[in-house]
Amino acid sequence: MKHAGGWRTWWVAGVGVAVLTACQTSEEAPPELEDVAAATVTLEPGHCAGVVVEDGRHALTAAHCVGPGDTRVTLSFLDGRRLAGRYVHVDRGRDLAVIRLESLAPVRPLEVARELPTAGAPLVFAGRNDRPGDPQEALLERLGPCPSLPEVPAALFTTVRGRPGDSGAPLVDSRMQVVGLVHGGAACRIATPTVGMAEAVTTLARGGPALARQSPPPPR
Repeated sequence: MKHAGGWRTWWVAGVGVAVLTACQTSEEAPPELEDVAAATVTLEPGHCAGVVVEDGRHALTAAHCVGPGDTRVTLSFLDGRRLAGRYVHVDRGRDLAVIRLESLAPVRPLEVARELPTAGAPLVFAGRNDRPGDPQEALLERLGPCPSLPEVPAALFTTVRGRPGDSGAPLVDSRMQVVGLVHGGAACRIATPTVGMAEAVTTLARGGPALARQSPPPPR
């Protein structure tokens, strides 16, 4: 469930410096919250979520959303458009899967963070695009092991108020980079970190194998 009250004021106050820095150092305007919502997709028939990343030809979702025999999937976007894709990498130990889209996504893709976030970092969560509402502000409470993520030494424990079906939805940091995907737990507050997946997508885009079984580093 997304929280409607005060998220814009909180986000601007909390990350204004980071956004200003990005504006000064990049020729392209930094992503905004609207871009996060647009890049968040629903996996048809509405059982999970995902996010378009990096080159715009790939999306990430949670591996537990992928059935044993699933090879193809249809993604629906905020504006109602749909795009087919196929699973090209599924890592059940980390609960991460990569989808290769049949064509370039009609949205601005989000970058995947190259490093783990730190405890106390502000996060934002858009959730499923078929559930209307404003993005939800959240915090990363701590990093640590989670029994259902056996190959992840630093799962993300957050204050996200998710609902069943939000699995695979992205959590982004102050730079609007994807740092994790909703995994589950109490009120869907646990996320699997996406560190390392930018490199995996690049490898896949070049026709090589994904970085299977590569665990994220432990928290510093």
